[in-house]
Amino acid sequence: MPKGLLFVLPSLIEGGKLKEKDYSMKSKKVALINLGCPKNLVDAEEIIGRVADSGSTICQYPEDAEILIINTCGFIEDSKQESIDTILKMAKLKEDARCKKIIVTGCLAQRYPQELKNDVPEIDHVVGLKDFDTLTDLSGSGKKRKKGSLQCNDDWRNRIRLTPRHYAYLRISDGCDNRCSYCAIPDIRGKFSSRTLESLVEEAQHMASEGVREIHVISQDTTSYGIDLYGKFKLHVLLGRLSEIQGIEWIRILYTHPKHFYPELIHTIADQAKICKYVDLPIQHINDSILKKMGRGVTHAHIDTLINDLRNHIPQLFVRTSVIVGFPGETEEQFHELLTFIQATRFERLGVFAYSKEDATPAASFKKQIPKRVKEQRLKEVMLAQQKIILEKHKNLVGNSIPVIIDEKNETNGGWFGRTYGDAPDVDSKVIIEENHLKIGDIKNMIITGTSGYDLIGTRIKKRKED
Repeated sequence: MPKGLLFVLPSLIEGGKLKEKDYSMKSKKVALINLGCPKNLVDAEEIIGRVADSGSTICQYPEDAEILIINTCGFIEDSKQESIDTILKMAKLKEDARCKKIIVTGCLAQRYPQELKNDVPEIDHVVGLKDFDTLTDLSGSGKKRKKGSLQCNDDWRNRIRLTPRHYAYLRISDGCDNRCSYCAIPDIRGKFSSRTLESLVEEAQHMASEGVREIHVISQDTTSYGIDLYGKFKLHVLLGRLSEIQGIEWIRILYTHPKHFYPELIHTIADQAKICKYVDLPIQHINDSILKKMGRGVTHAHIDTLINDLRNHIPQLFVRTSVIVGFPGETEEQFHELLTFIQATRFERLGVFAYSKEDATPAASFKKQIPKRVKEQRLKEVMLAQQKIILEKHKNLVGNSIPVIIDEKNETNGGWFGRTYGDAPDVDSKVIIEENHLKIGDIKNMIITGTSGYDLIGTRIKKRKED
């Protein structure tokens, strides 16, 4: 399976509404291919729910489908290229398989609808982000649904989760008002729009009833949650309400913004036992001039103070960040300021991206665009510096006890793969567990006994019989 692709698997929906439906012989067979981030994954889950609810049959493999829906990503150049490559690969199925129709949706479709129609004639329909309801008609089920926007509505009851049973993503808002100069998301996703506290709590309760133990709170900017609905930041209130739900054991916060962190949120993360001591805080850069040109609304001093506050108030905190190298005009001195900050701050987790020149963004017209080879070299330097940091931090974890959630069976040695509370799925490290008597979704205290590359090796602490 190509990297980034996610097909609807029967194992993920067994026992759910799809197995209970009595489909007519006229129903179309549909497969979905999803690309991109967890926010795109939630879109895919809602798309599949809507298509299935309208009467279509969901296939495991695209080769078996009459209709293919490709949910694209269009954030940066690499993701756009992956989306195009996937569309072209799937288009070949129209030549030698039963595929009769290809529908392209998602961020790339929202951003370049006419270009896709013109350049890829194999595409039958391009569906924007606000038009997902039309997919129920285009998928050929014949059953109509009431029209309406997918964005931040409360119609989550037909959503079919594509994550493992024990964790799920809770999208609390969509869109973005930050207008960073390098980012096209506001033009793709629209204005920031929060869901109500009540609808989010209800959805989280439903997740718990289905066996979800870990909720990942996501948005374009989670820290701004509630500002549009309630006139003030309300993420700490939402987290408190989620912490009261029986069955939910871990709550993880992703995609925060350093400009919008506030004291009540820090205290809530520190005080609520169910909230993972893990903060995803993309800083993007640290040089004041670059931050200003990026439109981040913060300074070097602000970021430094915030990270110190977080670490001082939240013991055993894992801080994940992301940075951009090669932003237009970035000098060697400015890059080394960033590199030095990374080395001094010693983030527990870090992702690095080379600046991507995106159409219709202010930064695309900035002077002194950095050559590709320079961007790649700077990216490599950051990766090497972070590699040293994480290996040292992992060695310091050896001998310590840490909670681990069990994610999947290790088919190689009969053991398991899990994650510490300081690791999000797909982007962070794993824990390799070499024992048998566990099950997916368990949360157990583990002794870290060693390391394997970027991953940890752990063994269960057997204190009580029920463990």
